[in-house]
Amino acid sequence: MSLHAMSAHLRDDDRPLPAWTTRCVNCHTQTASTTAFAQPLTPSYLLDAISRRGGPPSRYNPATLYRALRDGIDPDNIMLRKSMPRYELADTECAALWRFITND
Repeated sequence: MSLHAMSAHLRDDDRPLPAWTTRCVNCHTQTASTTAFAQPLTPSYLLDAISRRGGPPSRYNPATLYRALRDGIDPDNIMLRKSMPRYELADTECAALWRFITND
């Protein structure tokens, strides 16, 4: 999970978000928590086939995680909430985040 600030903006708003708002840990945890704002970023959440927002079971892979981070679209082509930042990340940064989350 990113502990450093990353360049990002919200959907339909190209203004950059303040650096302190773009850290993954602001909304996501690494364990299931009823107090977290967003789903946990764990290997099982990304890699297991589960129903997301009422859709059919799906799983993430590196390409779908990159798409979610950059474009806000999940593995089933469903738009993520507007509160999910759209990150400006290089492929190498996305790959490093994937390896960190999935322990791959």
